[in-house]
Amino acid sequence: MRLVWRLVLGPDVVSKEGLGYLWYLFFTVGTIQVGLWVGGAIALCFVLLDVFYLRKKLKNNPKKTLIRLAALLFITVLVAIVHYFLEKVIDVI
Repeated sequence: MRLVWRLVLGPDVVSKEGLGYLWYLFFTVGTIQVGLWVGGAIALCFVLLDVFYLRKKLKNNPKKTLIRLAALLFITVLVAIVHYFLEKVIDVI
């Protein structure tokens, strides 16, 4: 995982002092931890919706890819709203 992360972001050159180190901590640790949980929630919701509901309803529908994409975007927006509400409004996260 770390190798893929470094390939995407570039070399791991960081100073061990000052604001650069704080930015490094936020960017590497913060985005991995938040992105993992939010992405996992989106993936779990979409897979459950797709397996238990969409497959049966879209069996012979020619626009099933478009409908699945719309469902994925809807779930993403819903998870983003819930995350914002929990983090900024209620201050739970």
